[in-house]
Amino acid sequence: MSRFDFDMNKLLKILNEDIDKKIMPDSEKAEAQKEPEKPADPVRPKRCQHDGCKVKLMLADFACRCKSFYCSQHRFAEAHKCSFDYRAVGKDLLTKQMPVVVGEKFERV
Repeated sequence: MSRFDFDMNKLLKILNEDIDKKIMPDSEKAEAQKEPEKPADPVRPKRCQHDGCKVKLMLADFACRCKSFYCSQHRFAEAHKCSFDYRAVGKDLLTKQMPVVVGEKFERV
């Protein structure tokens, strides 16, 4: 046994803590330790999800707003009986974009 027998992991831990204290304050250190959550990507199926269609999906095939994947023949909402409400989304979009116009009333003479 030598005089300098020590645990390397403990030494590295002490050095890293010392460096972290010098570089980042405690508030930034707490924020840096939190990992941002990534949204889960939808699992892409290998085949078209339309009933009776067995076409193999390619890289350029389409994901619908109803969260299903379809081939080029069934990509349109009418072709696969889409459950997404396009009309309600369109109304919401128009109400947000269009300002309300109220005219001033004129006095009759």
